[in-house]
Amino acid sequence: MKLPTALGLLLLVMWPIAAHAETNPPIPPATTNLTLTGLRIIPADPPYIEADGAVALREGILEFISVEPRGREYESLLTLIAKPSALQFALLLIGCEPGHDPAAGMPTSFQPQFDKGSRLRLEVQWQAGEQTHRVPVEQWLRDRKTGKAPDRLEWVFNGSFFNRGLDGNTIFQADAEEAHIALWWNPAIPINVIGNFGIPYQGDDLGFEVFTDRVPPTGTPVTLILRKAP
Repeated sequence: MKLPTALGLLLLVMWPIAAHAETNPPIPPATTNLTLTGLRIIPADPPYIEADGAVALREGILEFISVEPRGREYESLLTLIAKPSALQFALLLIGCEPGHDPAAGMPTSFQPQFDKGSRLRLEVQWQAGEQTHRVPVEQWLRDRKTGKAPDRLEWVFNGSFFNRGLDGNTIFQADAEEAHIALWWNPAIPINVIGNFGIPYQGDDLGFEVFTDRVPPTGTPVTLILRKAP
């Protein structure tokens, strides 16, 4: 099943919900295989998302887990084909709740709101020869403070928001940022890591970098799997 543009869907679905919340039912969960560009919603129990992409970096410090191709690939672990608005829409369809109302516009506070929004589990899958590998995405990260991969990170679907562009037209802010998942708090990005691990540009022991020994070559096709955490 092919769908229209993700931004159009978000505008159609979310804007009326914000304006008339008392008269609009919640978005129904996905019950059949659903495909957007670069995304598949798998109607398992519970449903989950598969996002197609590739390895962007094998070394260096990171600001993002994933961005769009030709976005800020120089500081992202992966690129994903899907638009951020499409990913946000898919997360809504598998029953996730954003921590911020997209139609409310830019948040009045940029303080992290980790107490809000559905928690997620992220896994990366790739092929090496005839063997398929799948690991939690944090196993491809090196914590610059410990020199090791974190045992487990939590991710929150905080949700991005609609804004006014320089031309006065409505834009979905994450699409303007061309990014899906951030490694330090950015309310414009739909998914953020929970916790304050620091910004790597501000110190040698802050933030995350690529765990080079564990990551396949740049350009290797990958599938990022996103599940709602129990």
